[in-house]
Amino acid sequence: MPLPAFYWEPIAAIHTITLALWIGSIFYYVFGLQSCLSLLDPTQKTSLQLQSLRKLFQFSWINAFLALITQIAAMGLTLLNTPHITAITWSTYAAIIVVFLMFIIQFYVFTTAYRKARRALRPKPAVFTKINTPLKLIVFLGIINWVLLVL
Repeated sequence: MPLPAFYWEPIAAIHTITLALWIGSIFYYVFGLQSCLSLLDPTQKTSLQLQSLRKLFQFSWINAFLALITQIAAMGLTLLNTPHITAITWSTYAAIIVVFLMFIIQFYVFTTAYRKARRALRPKPAVFTKINTPLKLIVFLGIINWVLLVL
């Protein structure tokens, strides 16, 4: 049976790729697409935002779940490689907490503001602000998680 360290590279690669896709797609929606949508009239802007959010959440749920699972697997491999639990660094614990927090924030946005915008006949711009602000927080936490992976 191969050593647990043998599995570290593929799990770290999958985790980095899924985190990059997750954070990158949210970054594109929040910062790239929003500036382009300001050129449209309100009806088209609302329609395009709802379509983009639907695709974003479909894509993000897969990446969020994979990032959470691979972060837990990486922590498990770290536990198997170290003889004492006290030898695990604080960054390992912080990284799993950050990914879990990002997952919870995305779930909160999906179940509150996005659901309200999706069900409204004409959603107001304030609803999209309530969606975009936590998504910016997810991007910030994702960058922190990348820094924690390096430590």
